[in-house]
Order: sequence, then C-alpha cells, then structure tokens
Amino acid sequence: MEAAPSGWLDERPPASGWRPVQVPSNWNAHWPGHDGVVWYRLRWDIAGAPQTLGLYMHYVMSAGAISVNGVELDRDESLVEPLSRAWNRPRFLLLPAPLLHAGRNELLIRVSGYAAYQPALGQVEIGPPGPLRAAQRASELARKDLNWLHLGIGATLGCFFLALWLMRRQEAAYGWYAARQAAWVGFTVNFVNTSTWPLTHTDAYAAATTAAYMLYHGCGAMFVLRFMGRRWPRREVVLWLLICGACAAVLLAPHEHIKAVRHTLAWASSALVVATALVFLHLAWRGGSLAQRLLSAAMAANALATVHDLLVFSAVIYGNFYLASYTAWPTTIGMALTLAWTFVANTRRIERFNDEMHHSVAAARAELKASLARQHALELLHARLGERVNLAHDLHDGLGGMLIGNINTLERTRAPLPPQQVLDMLRTMRDDLRLIIDTASAQHHGELSLADLLAPLRYRMSQLFELHGIEAHWRVSGLDEVQLDATQSLDVLRILQEALTNVFKHSRATRVDVTLVREEGGHLRLEVHDNGVGLESSAAGAPPPPGGTGLRSMQTRAQRLGARLAVDSRGSSTTVALHMPLRGLRGTS
Repeated sequence: MEAAPSGWLDERPPASGWRPVQVPSNWNAHWPGHDGVVWYRLRWDIAGAPQTLGLYMHYVMSAGAISVNGVELDRDESLVEPLSRAWNRPRFLLLPAPLLHAGRNELLIRVSGYAAYQPALGQVEIGPPGPLRAAQRASELARKDLNWLHLGIGATLGCFFLALWLMRRQEAAYGWYAARQAAWVGFTVNFVNTSTWPLTHTDAYAAATTAAYMLYHGCGAMFVLRFMGRRWPRREVVLWLLICGACAAVLLAPHEHIKAVRHTLAWASSALVVATALVFLHLAWRGGSLAQRLLSAAMAANALATVHDLLVFSAVIYGNFYLASYTAWPTTIGMALTLAWTFVANTRRIERFNDEMHHSVAAARAELKASLARQHALELLHARLGERVNLAHDLHDGLGGMLIGNINTLERTRAPLPPQQVLDMLRTMRDDLRLIIDTASAQHHGELSLADLLAPLRYRMSQLFELHGIEAHWRVSGLDEVQLDATQSLDVLRILQEALTNVFKHSRATRVDVTLVREEGGHLRLEVHDNGVGLESSAAGAPPPPGGTGLRSMQTRAQRLGARLAVDSRGSSTTVALHMPLRGLRGTS
C-alpha cells in the first residue's frame, strides 16, 4: 500500500507525498504527532474478466471512508469532530464484478484520527467473498457481540446486587460489586459505541473512558477486601485519593498531554489490578473458602489479560485486539456466582438456625404449657385452700363468736330461757351463717357494700351487748361514700366483729364505743374501745393472749387490706384501732 497525509477537511487525496507502507499501519511511525487524515491507496491488477470479490478490513482507527475505482462504498457518519468511533468495527464489502476492471484497479481508504489514539489502518484482504465474510463475522463476534453480551450481563448483575445491597446495607461486598459493574459498563461502552455521544469531542470521550477504567479497578479492589472481610481504612483512603486525583488529571488534561496522561494511568491501573489479584490470592489461599480461592484464581487470570491489553494499548504489542472481551465477562459471572453462592450459604445457615429456633421454641412452648398447667393446678389448689382458710376464719369470727356468746348466756342464766330468746339466738346464728354464704357468693360480683354489710352486723351486736348488759355507742360517718369490693368489706367487718366478740367474751366491760368513719385524706378509721379489765390483767382462761387466734386473724386481714392494726390495753380499758388507706383500692372512689 501507499499512504499520504492531509488535512481534516480534504475530500480528495493529495497529488504528492505518497510513500509505501505495510498494513496493519500506525501512521505515528511515519508522521509522528499528526492529527487529521491519512489516505491509503492500494492498486492491483486483474487478469481476464473480473469476478465478484470480497473486501475485508480488520479495523480503521478511528473513522474512515472506502472507495473502489472512484466509487464510494462505505463511509462512517462523521469524519471530523465529533469523530465517529469505528475503530472496533470489522468491515466486509462486496465488490461486484461490474465495479471492477480488467487490468488496474484502485482501493482508496480515507482514515481520520488523532496521534494520541493510535491512528491506523488494519489488515486489508481482497479475495473470494465466502471465506472473507466468514472471517469478518467471526471477528465481529469477538469485537462487538461479546461486548454487547458482557454489557447486558454486567448491567443485569450490577442492578441485581445493587438491589441486594440496598436491602442489606451490611453486605458491603454487594455494594462494591454493583459499583464495579457500573464503572465497567461505562468503560465497555467504548467497545461498542460508534460515536462520542453523549460527549461532543473525542478527547472528552477518551478521558471519561479512562476515568471509568480507573473507577472500575478501584471498586474491584474494594470488592476483594470486603468479600474477604477486610478493612484497611488508611490504605483505602490513600487509594481513593489517588483515584480521584487521576480522574481529575485525565479529565482536565489538554490535548497535547492527554496521551501521556492516559498511558501513565493505564500502567497505574494495571499495577492496581495485579496488586489486587495478588492480595486476593494471598488472603484466599491463606484462610479463605473454596469459592474464594476459585474466584481469586479467575481474577489472577484476568490480571494477566489486563497486562496483555496494556501492552496492546501502549503499542508494545502491535494491534488493536484486546483480551478483555474474552476474560472480563467470565470473571464477572464468576464473581456473581460466588456472591450468590455465599448468599445461598448464608441463607441456608439462617434457615437452619430458624429451624433450630422453631424446634427450641416449640419445646419451650410445650414446657411452658406444662409449667403453666402445673402452676394453674397449684394456684387452683391454693385458691381452694385459701377459701377454706377464709371460711374457717369467717366461721371463727362470726358463727364461732355467736356460739360462744350464746353458750355464755346459757351458762350465766340459771333459769330456763324463754323460747323466744332461744329462737332469737338461733336466728342470729342463722343470719350470721347467711352473711358468710352471701358474702362468699358475692365476692366476685361486688353485690354487697360496706354500708350494706354493716347494718345487720350492727343490729346483731347491739342486741348481743344489750343481752349482756353492755352499753354500745356507735359513731358511723361517711360510709356511704366508701365503695369497697365484697372481700374488703367483709375483712373490715370481720375485724370489727372479732373486736366486739372479744369485748363481751373477755373484757367484762359495761360500755363499748364503736367508731367507723371515713376521714379526710382518704382513710377509713375503725376503733373499738371498752372499759373492761384489759389484756394485761387477764387471767388464764379469760381473754386470749396477743398471739391468739383471734388477734392473728385480725392482723392477717389488716395486712390484706394494707391497713395498720393497733391493740392498746392500758389499765382498765382496751382499744382496737384500724387505719386503712382507701386510695388505690379496687372499687374505691
């Protein structure tokens, strides 16, 4: 072939300046630093009648137009800025027989490019259409289709793991993998895009591609660290400061320096890739899982491919074929499968833990159910025993006191009692027994109040005192405003009844004063004062000592009410006083 340089806007090849070249040809070897157009010309002879041929061009860096015998057959959309990016598009053209001449024929190729971006014309083949067409399709598969496939896979996996990371922010490896894929999509578009869109100049497009390449490797390094459960804060800060500085440098570099900047950053990125692969291999094979070891080996192979592509990019290896199209997408899928494997393994561990927890909870629930059943049985037994004890106390304080009183009456009366008096005694005991029964049946319904229960008790005790010649003086005030439940009312009245029973049983008093009032400040005060012999002068067989059954029953009831019970016996009198707070008791207003 022959080649000759010209300006950007030249639509015709120059008349002079042609020199022989061999394709593939990078014009920097002949015209260093030339930006613009180089024309390539091939002349060949056909003996005999022309036949249809095929034209296969491996690549044009960066845009071009093709003519045969003065007829333009192919032309990229833009041969000036914004320059078309046809560098990775293998071309096949059919040269029909009428287009060709017997004898001399001419192929003319106009190539537009920049010295900073390896301007060149790839290998050119003319021959039978079938084999050349097959070769072009195979090359297009490797250069274009595989990159489109990789773009789709990378974008899909990136979106998937981004969604996982958004749902599980603690899984930082997912987030860095999604960021890595986003940067890789930005870089890989360079292999399939045929224009500089959305940018308006080749320099800006190349700078953005280089920045995406830097970010891709930075995110890959972060992914490896997080995937291996490592955090190196200081080194990570230094890494990202360098990456941000490099991106700013390439984006701001003027045209005359962009080649040097891009080559420097390409070497730095490759060094980062190799370092990341070595760190990954070291961490994975020192204490990692099988999946991590396999992935580290895949990344090591990808690092070797990156080194090869760097040598191609730097023109150390001549050509424009990059291994990334073959190695990047298997590595990406391997990373995704490894993350998925890890996710599934974690999910299975969680499921096993949930199953264990379910069985543990079921066993604990069964044990708790049995414990509650036992506790319920014990509480039921305790309630029954409590009811029996309360019934015993009620019988002692009420019916027992009435029986003792009536027995004392019978013993003191020498003459036969009138039938009416005996009948009154029996009716009184009947009424007391009915009080016990009515109160027990009303305990849970609140049917009886303190005022309701006090009236019959007062009536009976007044009659009993009158029979024994004891004056009873009652002072009752404010009870209509006191609302207690049946159990509380019965406890108060039983304390009163026990105190009154002790008066006529043991005190030999002639007067008793009973006070039951609601005081200001929310207290109930009960006092029983008699002018009898007192407790200290009691003889054996008279009043019971302070630790007797009656006083113990009164103390128990007072504690149940949250009240304070005091017994004061001085000289010839005894006072039983009960002070009970009303606030906080259920049913009290």
